[in-house]
Amino acid sequence: MRIFRPLPVDHEQAEFMRKLAHECRELLKQPLPDTFLGRKTMDAPRKEDGQGGDDRGE
Repeated sequence: MRIFRPLPVDHEQAEFMRKLAHECRELLKQPLPDTFLGRKTMDAPRKEDGQGGDDRGE
């Protein structure tokens, strides 16, 4: 029976996968983003006299 020794490339790949798994765990620890599009987090700015609207000069 032959014994296969890991190559240096195998160690690099294993280290890359460990780092990737660590980054994924950190990402999963973060709270879920709020993706509800209808949520109002701020009131719309009020229009002051003379601003916005039509500029016909009436």
